[in-house]
Amino acid sequence: MNVMIAGGFVRFVQGIAAAAPTLAVGLFVAAVLRYYLREAGTKKLFGGETLWSLPQSWLVGMLLPVCSVGVIPVIREMRRLGIRPGAITAFALSAPLFNPLSLLYGLTLSRPYVILGFALGSLFVVTVLGLIWDRFTSPSARSSGPVGRPIGIRRLGATMVYMGRELCGPSGMLALVAFAGLWLLGSLLPHGALQSAVEQDDPLAPLTMSVVAVPIYATPMLTMSQLGMMFAHGNSPGASFALLLLGTGANLGTLWWIGRNFGWRSTFIWFMVLFGVVVGVAYAIDKPLIPPGVEPAGHTHAFDVYTNPFLSGAAISTESVSVAIAKNLSIFDAVTVGLIGIVLVGGLLSRTLTSTQCDRLIAPHPSDDSIDGTETAGQPMVGGKFDRRVSSRTVGLTCLVGLVAFSIVGCFAYYPGTSEVFEEMRHARTEVLSGVTSREYDRALHWIPILEEWSRKLEVGFAIRNFELRPYQQMQAYLLRKKLENLEHAIEAIGSDQELTEIQREHLDQLRKQILDNSKRIADAFAS
Repeated sequence: MNVMIAGGFVRFVQGIAAAAPTLAVGLFVAAVLRYYLREAGTKKLFGGETLWSLPQSWLVGMLLPVCSVGVIPVIREMRRLGIRPGAITAFALSAPLFNPLSLLYGLTLSRPYVILGFALGSLFVVTVLGLIWDRFTSPSARSSGPVGRPIGIRRLGATMVYMGRELCGPSGMLALVAFAGLWLLGSLLPHGALQSAVEQDDPLAPLTMSVVAVPIYATPMLTMSQLGMMFAHGNSPGASFALLLLGTGANLGTLWWIGRNFGWRSTFIWFMVLFGVVVGVAYAIDKPLIPPGVEPAGHTHAFDVYTNPFLSGAAISTESVSVAIAKNLSIFDAVTVGLIGIVLVGGLLSRTLTSTQCDRLIAPHPSDDSIDGTETAGQPMVGGKFDRRVSSRTVGLTCLVGLVAFSIVGCFAYYPGTSEVFEEMRHARTEVLSGVTSREYDRALHWIPILEEWSRKLEVGFAIRNFELRPYQQMQAYLLRKKLENLEHAIEAIGSDQELTEIQREHLDQLRKQILDNSKRIADAFAS
């Protein structure tokens, strides 16, 4: 099997797995806009025709846990409901950048003012682009056909039908276009090609990252971890900003949809303005945001996920491809991919074998309050105890409150308590150290980033439960990650022959002892 084809395929499949949970959220949000909020409620949510529409769309995007693929069904529905083009692009660019999970995670990766500066910088970019986009494009127009808003159980069924049809229809095709960017990069960029491309002393680093980031698809959490590695290794802050805006905020699928709906000439001008503004802001913040006291490491592994996972000339087999795909997949990824698969199968059935029944379910009905646009929330019941009329305002408020509640619960679930994190860290630390002892260096390299991630979850989990994070605790977590980084570099320096010199053996033994000693200090620091 060809290395380029195999490498691109691995990145393509990994992208699908990474996007599964946020794509499911995006499909659900689009269904809520269509069958619950409708035109009036959606316009009010995104600011309508007021001057607040752009920052309000930015804020709504920051609250939703979606990625640049997950926003595709949402912006399609926003377009159908007549939302301003500027608000659509503001939401499309801002929603993938931050959410409560990634924002909390990002605050442990760098200084808070850096993350907040990136957030405000994104607000500036989407506002400028939104104003330009509204100036040179025509307002969105509603689709001509009426859309029913069934009530009760029928509405839940219509929501599921809509999600399935979107996934195996236009939104699913646009998602594949987005993932094709990962296939392209994985095929063309050799293994490790970006390790030294974004150094802080390289004047071309922000521009280089801006060019590479265009076909990239990245989830908010992945981008946050990459930003943290860039700051830890002393890479270019401007390149980090370019990755955030262009790599996380947009993808080839989004650009294709904008071009088809607003014209290719207008889209080209809009994208050139976006590219120019991002590059300009990146160079403006590049030097001021360089973290003090951090020596450039000369390389970073943050962007290896975009290059070919296989070395040039390596023997490729079906087994090696399967191992490479499964390397970065978790049980959560497998579960969400399975759920997306179920939705996809349901969508295929709703378009083929059960199309008549599904069409009847989602078609406008005389009993629906969507034909004449009237709200009859006062009527308690239509046809059964579950078929109640609920006003758009009530549903919208419920969705917003539910979104906040979901974000809070999600934060506590994603960042567990101290005892649970310590158990996971103990397991990961054992795997790392036993891998070094038995000279299974691939095993150690696999578990090092996992242990680093758990150390960050330890900080965030403690902070959100105790409303504080003491400097000593931060220092111990940082020292653990620094020692793990030194261990990673020491293993990489050994080479493929795995023949250790006396100096290398002593260095590895010293690092193992330091990591063990740190485990005791970090346990004492976070004991409450």
